[in-house]
Amino acid sequence: MLLLPDLYQLCGSCYGSHQNVFAAAFPIEKQLILFDTGLDAADLGIIRDNLLLWGLDSFQISHVFLTHSHFDHTGNARSFLRNGAQLLIGEEDADAVENGSAGTIPYCYGVPFPACPVSHRLVDREKINVHGIVVECHQVPGHTRGSMAYSFLWHGKTVLVTGDFLQTGSDIYTPVLGIRVDEEYCYEEYRKSLKKMAVFSCDVILPGHFQVCMKGGKRLLGAGYREILVNRGLYKD
Repeated sequence: MLLLPDLYQLCGSCYGSHQNVFAAAFPIEKQLILFDTGLDAADLGIIRDNLLLWGLDSFQISHVFLTHSHFDHTGNARSFLRNGAQLLIGEEDADAVENGSAGTIPYCYGVPFPACPVSHRLVDREKINVHGIVVECHQVPGHTRGSMAYSFLWHGKTVLVTGDFLQTGSDIYTPVLGIRVDEEYCYEEYRKSLKKMAVFSCDVILPGHFQVCMKGGKRLLGAGYREILVNRGLYKD
């Protein structure tokens, strides 16, 4: 699905999957960068079908930015790495992807995680220059220790990729927060992360699951912080 010029959703509920995958395309260079990878071969098939549909199948995927280590966001990372992509992930989540530990939550899926090397371990406020844009890293621990949100300017709009840190419910006033599925989930860190990002100004939010938010992203971020305060009993460890 085309979200903005050269910005695509390649996987997600609109394609019968629970996992969102997004791509930014650079037609002159014939390069792509991805955000997350989906869960399994079924998601990989959806991604490939959409690349073919949009005439992007000949583009090289140069970078894959992973929002966190969970299987449903990194399950196809090894496949993209083998095809020449660099894998980037928050420093505190990198080991889980490299060794397939509990940080990938394999117990949720009943199969071993396809561990693979990470190309770059990211830290908070790091800026990655790629194909003429700057992707800024925002460490947002809580859902996992190394969760990252990524922001970049795209055709005059500030886009924020949030993974499971924050997702869109029925509207921009109804956020969905990440569940407590990770052994290292931490309410207090999550609260601090939501407070930190509540003042971030963005237009578009591309979450790890559910629908995208194409307008009023800043309002959704503020609603996320309000949610964890008002309903803190739902999110405490």
